[in-house]
Amino acid sequence: MNPSPSEPNKPPPPIITLDEAGVVRLTQELIQRHARGGRRGILAIAGVPGSGKSTLAKAVIDALNTAQPAVAVGLPMDAYHMTNAKLETLGLRNRKGSVQTFEAQHYFKHLAQVRDATKRVSLPTFDRTIGEPVYTGRPEHVADKQTRYVITEGNYLLLDSLPWTAIDQLADLRVWIDIPAERAKRQTIQRHIQFGRTPQEAKLWYETNDQLNADLITQQSRHADLIVRWPA
Repeated sequence: MNPSPSEPNKPPPPIITLDEAGVVRLTQELIQRHARGGRRGILAIAGVPGSGKSTLAKAVIDALNTAQPAVAVGLPMDAYHMTNAKLETLGLRNRKGSVQTFEAQHYFKHLAQVRDATKRVSLPTFDRTIGEPVYTGRPEHVADKQTRYVITEGNYLLLDSLPWTAIDQLADLRVWIDIPAERAKRQTIQRHIQFGRTPQEAKLWYETNDQLNADLITQQSRHADLIVRWPA
């Protein structure tokens, strides 16, 4: 399994299994930790490629919005990918998804803005069909006066280096998805195939890019408040 980030000299974080009851428990934990008073609650989900970050984010958003419509929106870190044109200019197109190919400063500036409950903020998302960040203007991509929670997720949110450590001041709850490495690999390759790569291309992309990213994440990520695991 992927190492579970932990803080030295402190007991390991609680572990939640992400069955239906586990998602409810995670949602309740966010609600309890959210100190209201003029700001939105933020849940940050981190994990290696293929760990199910966006799946978990959607499950939490759906749970919150089922209890009270329109209170939760998502802000994926993938929406802060450098554009393909910029990656070409920098010679980084073949490393898209690696830590240096994100507009990290812009992400954290935007996250600080959306945390302020007095602000209406349009949120970007990532269109996997074209491989680019986009602004849709749809209600699910806008934080407005009804929005009380923002669920953000990304590979590098627990890295022990700047600017990533800024998540400590912005998030109410930081979650690490612990998943067997082979399961994450299989799911990542399948996703590449789903969005147009051949099986051979998907496997090569994983070996020359995603695996390097996963190694960085597992070796240099910090503690989380909670560890979550998908059912076997």
